[in-house]
Amino acid sequence: MKTLLLLLSIAISLQATLSHVELDIYSNKSFLNKTYKLDQNKTIETKVPIKITLADIRYETDKECKIDSNDLSGIKKEVNPNLKKLRENRIKKNHEYEALMSKDVLLKSLSLSGVDDLLKIEEISSYLTKNMVENLTLIDNIKKEIEEIDKKIEEKNKIQEEFKILTTVYTCTKNNKNLKISYPLNSIKYTPFYDISANINNKSLIIEKKAILFYEGTQEHEHVDINIYSYRYNKNVAPQQYYPKYIGQEKKPQLRKMGVAMSSTTKSTKSIGKSKHKELDTKSLYKIEQVKLKSGEKNFLHVDKEVLDASFKIIIDTYGTNKAYLEAVFKSKKSYSPARANYFLNKNIISSNYIEKIEKNKKTKLYFGEDEHIQIEKVLIKTLDQKTFFGDKNISTQNWKYTLTNKKPYTTNIEFIARVPVSKNSDIEVKTLAQPKFDKQNAEGKTIWNFKLDADEKKEIIFGYDISSSK
Repeated sequence: MKTLLLLLSIAISLQATLSHVELDIYSNKSFLNKTYKLDQNKTIETKVPIKITLADIRYETDKECKIDSNDLSGIKKEVNPNLKKLRENRIKKNHEYEALMSKDVLLKSLSLSGVDDLLKIEEISSYLTKNMVENLTLIDNIKKEIEEIDKKIEEKNKIQEEFKILTTVYTCTKNNKNLKISYPLNSIKYTPFYDISANINNKSLIIEKKAILFYEGTQEHEHVDINIYSYRYNKNVAPQQYYPKYIGQEKKPQLRKMGVAMSSTTKSTKSIGKSKHKELDTKSLYKIEQVKLKSGEKNFLHVDKEVLDASFKIIIDTYGTNKAYLEAVFKSKKSYSPARANYFLNKNIISSNYIEKIEKNKKTKLYFGEDEHIQIEKVLIKTLDQKTFFGDKNISTQNWKYTLTNKKPYTTNIEFIARVPVSKNSDIEVKTLAQPKFDKQNAEGKTIWNFKLDADEKKEIIFGYDISSSK
C-alpha cells in the first residue's frame, strides 16, 4: 500500500504544470503564451481556438528539452463556462425568494384578536401593512430577477463553446525545465484611451493611458501578465525593394507582399493591474501583472501615467471661428499611439476626441476648448475697389479692427493669428496692412502677433490687405 501511494505521489509531482500565462497585445493582434514546468517525458494537452492551425503554434523550450510531435484535434464542444455562475446565482435568488415567502406567511398569520387598545391596534396594523407591502415588493423584484436569470440560462444552453485540443509530446533529459506554447488569440478586444488633464495653476499636464479589455474564450485564467506593445504586429518590418528610376519612363514599382495581420475581436473581464513601462530597442512596452482573464467579463486597465510640465496660451483664429482657444505645449518622455482621449481642464471634463500619435521628446500641442473669458469683437472698417491714377492697376482693399478684452483675473499669453491671401500669379500683388506690426508671417500667409494681455486689459489690432492686379 505504501509503495502504491509513493508511486502515485511521484506520478502526480512529475506531471507538467502550467506555471505562467502571458498575453501579448499588439494594436492589431494578440497572442497567448502558456509556460509549463516539465519534470519528465510527457504529453501536454491544451485548449486552443478553433481557427488555430499547427502553423500558428510556436514553441520555446530549455535546451535540455525538445518537441517530439504535436497534433490538433477536430472541433470539440462543451457547455458555456458562464452557465455555472448563472446557476449558482439562480440558487441564491431562489433561497432569497423562499425566505421572503416565509416572511409573507408569518406576517399574514399575525392576529390582533388579543389586543383591546385601539391605539395599539392601529399602530400594529400600520406596521404590519407597511412590512407586508415592502415584502411583497421584494418578492416581485426577486421573481423578475429569477425570470431574467432563467432567460440567460436558456440562451447560454443553446451556445456551446467550440475549441480544439493541441497535443504536444516532448522529451527532456532533465527535470524542472520550461516549455512555452504560444498561439494567436482572436477572442481579445483591446480598446485603449487616454485621460488628459491640464492644470493651468500648476502649469502641468497629466496623460493617463487606460484601456478596456474584453475576452471570451474557452479557458479562464486567474493570474495573467499582460504585455502591451506600442505597434502593429507584422507592420512593414523591412524597407521596400529598390528600383531604378528611368528618365522619360514611368515604372510602377512592385511592392513586396507583407503578411496581413488579423484584427482582434470580442468580450471580457474586470480587474485592475499595476503597470510597468519599458523602452525596447525600437518600441515601447507596458507590462501589467496579475490580471484576471474571465470569459464574458470586462477588464479596466490602468496602463500608464505621466506628469509633464506644460506652457499655456490662448490661440485666436481670426481666419476660422474668430474665437479664443486654450493651447497646451509640452514634451513627453514617452511615445503614445493614436486613440480616443478625454480632455479635462482643472478636473472639469471638456471634450472627447481622437488624438494623433504623440512623439517622444517632440514638442506637442493640445487644445482644451474655447476660452469664453477672452472677448473678441471684429468690425469691418474698410472695403474698397479702385483703380490707380493711370488706370493700369485694380486695387481691392479689406480692413478690419479687432478689439480683444481679457476678462480673467490674471495676465494671459495670446497668439493672434490672421490670414493674408497668397498670390501665385506675378501680375497679382498682396500687401499686408497691420497696426501694430505683426511678429511673423510665413509664405502661406499665416500672420501672427504674440503678446500678453493683463486682467481687464483691452487691445486693438488693425488688420487687412491690398490686392493689386495689372489690367
